Amino acid sequence: MKNINKFFTVSFLFLAGLAITSCVQDDDFSAPDVTYEEPDVTVNTSISSVKAMFGGFNAVKIEAGEGSDQELYLEGYVVSSDESGNVYKSIVIQDSPENPTAGISISTEATDTYLTYGIGRKIYFRVNDLYVGEYAGLPTIGTYEGADVGRIGVDDFYGRILRSTEKAEIVPTVISIADISPQYLNTLVQFENVQFPEALLGQYFGNIDDTFSVNRDIENCDGQTATMRISGFSDFKNIDLPEGNGSLTAVLSIFNTTYQLTLRNENDVDFDGERCGEDGGDGGEPDTTGTVSLPYSEDFQGETAGVGVPLSIDGWVNVNINGGERVFDIRDFDGNKYTQTSAFNSEENPYEVWLVTPGVDMTTSTSATLSFGTKDGYYNGQALKTYASTDFDGDPTTATWVELTDINYSTGNTEGYADNFLPSGDVDLSAYAGQVVYIGFEYSGASSGITTTYQIDNLSITED
Repeated sequence: MKNINKFFTVSFLFLAGLAITSCVQDDDFSAPDVTYEEPDVTVNTSISSVKAMFGGFNAVKIEAGEGSDQELYLEGYVVSSDESGNVYKSIVIQDSPENPTAGISISTEATDTYLTYGIGRKIYFRVNDLYVGEYAGLPTIGTYEGADVGRIGVDDFYGRILRSTEKAEIVPTVISIADISPQYLNTLVQFENVQFPEALLGQYFGNIDDTFSVNRDIENCDGQTATMRISGFSDFKNIDLPEGNGSLTAVLSIFNTTYQLTLRNENDVDFDGERCGEDGGDGGEPDTTGTVSLPYSEDFQGETAGVGVPLSIDGWVNVNINGGERVFDIRDFDGNKYTQTSAFNSEENPYEVWLVTPGVDMTTSTSATLSFGTKDGYYNGQALKTYASTDFDGDPTTATWVELTDINYSTGNTEGYADNFLPSGDVDLSAYAGQVVYIGFEYSGASSGITTTYQIDNLSITED
């Protein structure tokens, strides 16, 4: 009888323990809140102050001052999460739950940080003797690896981070695609009235057959696009992309010169509304329902310019045929806008990008002339060629292209950029009389090969 009573007593305690464990619902089921007290810490620096130490070259050591051994603590609110696998070995914090003024990424070898430092958790982080710099352009705290910053070891990371009892609701900053800029890096942002381009409908968030990361563009109803980065290890990569229109919430990041939107999970995409009309832009895919008439010109002056802001003009195709991140950007110098691309620091070998005009209607023309201007920068080889096609259907790799020769290209500026755009000269298009012709600019280089920067401006096609 005693053994039976002991059996029931042990069983009851075991089941009771299971019941208590199953009641934990927040991000801290491995470390309940009741075991934590507010750390006794003096916050004596800030995210903004630490970021300001970086001068733009090699990573800089974070110190209180010459000869000082004072510990430096900053505070912030966690906006990232590695729970879904879309964030890897980093934790992103911003300085306020709402309307932040600065954010920063902390690079670490630690994983599963969401278990203790979930979204909205306030943390204190000791930064003295670490380094601040950039990882592929992203402001980051970590260890010293020269121009970049490296990952903080697991033991060192957990020896520096302190968990506050405060957990706040993070209110994303609502911005437009045109507003994307360095001031919002490492903060939670939200875009309204956006959708996936029609060409992506029917696809998944990521690659379902491998673990390679992919880019998925979003677009607004004006045709402006932004790039969403999906890890090949995310647990939502096999989910269908939603086909509607709505809001998208993400941590704003950057890779070299390309801004990226990092999702915490698939619920950051809320596309339940009605899509924009077909004339509302299509994220760089061609408008195959129409053409442009002669004369036709494009000087890019009406476009939004900036590093990592891709050219997105109705009817134009701007595509990296290797599935890479970088394409032709819209840039601005001294009030003049143009389009530009380069393989430099792309980490793509090869780097192949096509920029294709809308179809130019020459069905009633006997001849026409193409002209444009080019500038080269840091020249180490010819990377730009120009072609014509009459069977282009949106995919440059399947069209029949004929190279247009006798074109003057800017070349030889090895120490900087050409002072002025070099006119291409008049390029005869009479061979395409009676047809619809597409003009394609192919940039072909490699991060480890030809990296010449090419700029194109003042395209014009006129009837003779």
